Amino acid sequence: MSGRQAAGHADFVQASIARSDAAHSALVASWRRSLQLHHLDPAERKAPRRLTEAELRQARQRMERMIRAAEGSLNRLYQAVGGVGCCVMLADRDGIPVERRGAVADDETFDEWGLWT
Repeated sequence: MSGRQAAGHADFVQASIARSDAAHSALVASWRRSLQLHHLDPAERKAPRRLTEAELRQARQRMERMIRAAEGSLNRLYQAVGGVGCCVMLADRDGIPVERRGAVADDETFDEWGLWT
């Protein structure tokens, strides 16, 4: 997304929240929660923090039992929604994605966005 597109998107998000569109849209409700509860500013553009291989391995090891328990659910969810260009991720309590289901063709894009290391 270019700088101009990002600014336009941020303006759209802010306007949607200000109009109270959250009552009619799950997406706007999510934007509102992101802004109010987590202080995520749609206008702020930060580079994603990339974990080292060791950090990711440690995070995965801490979640190993959960990853095994969630495998079937992750597979079923991805089968249900994967065809529309999204991926399914399991994250730890710090938001570190420890397991992912996604199309190989999308790997480069998700990596550029910092959604997978």
